[in-house]
Amino acid sequence: MPEQPAALIVTLQEPRMPFYQCVIPAGTVSDDVRAALAEAITDVHATVTGAPRQFVNVMFIESPPGTFYTAGKRHACAVIAGTIRAGRDRETRARLLTGLSEAWTSITGVDARDVLLGLNEVDATSTMEAGLIMPAPGEEAAWFDRHRDTLGEILAPE
Repeated sequence: MPEQPAALIVTLQEPRMPFYQCVIPAGTVSDDVRAALAEAITDVHATVTGAPRQFVNVMFIESPPGTFYTAGKRHACAVIAGTIRAGRDRETRARLLTGLSEAWTSITGVDARDVLLGLNEVDATSTMEAGLIMPAPGEEAAWFDRHRDTLGEILAPE
């Protein structure tokens, strides 16, 4: 499958880190299933990378029929475009992709061949959330300590 659609989707807005945009065919995923998917994506990302759950953002976008094509033919598939902080090794990225795919297919029942997954890496120092430059992977605890007052309840560690 071509990688271009995922890259185009990710550039639509400035992401928060990590930011998973899930483009789904319109009317195919209920609110309850979206909530389960968001929880599973959060679990997979936090477990595989060690990043705090509070960093994980998930957004669902419905695509109308006829907006996605593969090899020039209409294709109704899900696209999960994840924008993550750079610095993860190849093995970690592979475990992240595998975990996301397995979670998606087990919750939705969709065949893995109809799910396009991609990760785009962004330098942490090029990303801002809650008005603060994000920490590099592994520096989250010190970052939380320094910015506890600013972060408030939404991003504060549990």
